[in-house]
Amino acid sequence: DGDSPKKIQSSMFSGEEQGQRKGHGRGRNQRKNQTPQAQAPPAAGWAPPHQALPPDLGPFGAYPNPYAAAGMPLPYAPGPPPPAGYNTYIPYPPQPYTMMPPPTMYPGMPAMPMFPHMPPVPTMPEQAPASKNAKSRNKLPEATAAGGKNLRETKGKRRTKGKNSKDEPSAAIEDDANLSLLLNQVRRKQRDVTLEEVLSESLVVEFAKDQHGSRFLQQKLDEAPEDVKQRVYAAIQEEAADLSKEVFANHVVQKIFDTADTEQKKALVRALAENVAALSQDQYGCRVIQKAIQAVSKESQQQIARELEDHVESCIRNMHGNHVIQKCIEQMPPDSVNFVIKAVEQKAEETARHVYGCRVIQRLLEHCVSAQLEPMLEKILVNVAVLAKDAYGNYVVQHMLEHGRKEDKQRIIETIRSNIAEFSKEKFSSNVVEKCFEAATVGENADDPIIQQERTALMRMVLERPEVIYAMCTNTYGNYVVQKMLENTRGEEWPALCQAIRNVESQLNASGGAAGGREDPREVFKHILTHLNKESGAQQ
Repeated sequence: DGDSPKKIQSSMFSGEEQGQRKGHGRGRNQRKNQTPQAQAPPAAGWAPPHQALPPDLGPFGAYPNPYAAAGMPLPYAPGPPPPAGYNTYIPYPPQPYTMMPPPTMYPGMPAMPMFPHMPPVPTMPEQAPASKNAKSRNKLPEATAAGGKNLRETKGKRRTKGKNSKDEPSAAIEDDANLSLLLNQVRRKQRDVTLEEVLSESLVVEFAKDQHGSRFLQQKLDEAPEDVKQRVYAAIQEEAADLSKEVFANHVVQKIFDTADTEQKKALVRALAENVAALSQDQYGCRVIQKAIQAVSKESQQQIARELEDHVESCIRNMHGNHVIQKCIEQMPPDSVNFVIKAVEQKAEETARHVYGCRVIQRLLEHCVSAQLEPMLEKILVNVAVLAKDAYGNYVVQHMLEHGRKEDKQRIIETIRSNIAEFSKEKFSSNVVEKCFEAATVGENADDPIIQQERTALMRMVLERPEVIYAMCTNTYGNYVVQKMLENTRGEEWPALCQAIRNVESQLNASGGAAGGREDPREVFKHILTHLNKESGAQQ
């Protein structure tokens, strides 16, 4: 390895050829009689002493030289100058008994070893540096001076990232490159950073937007002195609307509503006021508005309500905004949510059939007085038959049976009783029929004479009409209504219902249980028998 290039070059020729080069033997006289133009070039390439050198191999072995100039001997063909910006390989003598690879064609591959008398071979341009924010899994393994060792080592191996992954520290450094020194120290837990340091460098907003920084601020606000809290509140308040939409910063804004005093909360509500409608319909902003409604005074609640007044309908139909409207109904006094009632009653039926609107109506039924809801309730009662069969409207009807006035319950039960077989066989309205039996038996106002009268009529509609009980017992959804009836019988109703069920069993056995619908009626009826045996044990 310590031989000079000249010595290694001489060792590349056979003994006879070396003698000619030194002037010994016949080769010396022959060389004197030859002109420079007629001189034969020395054999290029290299072969072991025991192997004859192929006569037609050039300096590239079996690979042609693409840079050979026309009319020049191949071994001395100069290569073109490398283009600007290209890397060039510095040639070094080949090691004994090694095979020469072809010129490189891919970034990261080493260039072909060259002879000292050959020009450098241009390689491929350098690969553009990866972005600082690029994920480590998108980077190619770096080639090493050993000829791409890393490429071979990583081939076929599955690289995983975990708690103890070796790539994790480097990835964290890249992710932290654009962050402040203090935030990096907090992220890596290098030292205990104080809230005063963050304030002195005006980094409150940056900390709030970072996952670790947000958690840091929330923890420090619980124990910070009042003057330090005031400075943090002021920094957050300036950009409260934008921070409320951030995945991590919104928690800091919510924390202020938990830790600030009344005046500070009022100031924060004023900072958010112009953006209340937009924030209410934002994935993260809606959480801030809900926290504000829950934590602020009645005066600030009314300010939020005024900002929402013209956007109630859009908020109700929004997957995030409907939660803000529900929070208004839950936290504000009933007389402060008239703006919601007014918007709902204009489209009561449509709102009741909406996936989010039905929730808002349920909250109104729970928290508002009946006098406020009179127009809305009337529109719902007129459309009970339609709403009971709706995927979302049935929940509104059930909620009226639970929280409504006794007059409302009476009208709903009358509507269901008029066509109980049809309602019992429907997927959604069967839930309403079950609720009718439950509300009239154990619900509020269940002991009222009017409700008792409606309950008795409802039971008779099933027990005194064999075709009705048969249709319910053999239906996929109707059988659940019969099971609910078994749970809510009184006095003589229990033996009468048991006898009606036994009559259905006899009919099924006599008819062979011909399939009617998707399921075999006998299989459906087994659920009722199982429930009957269970309730019989409870009755005894």
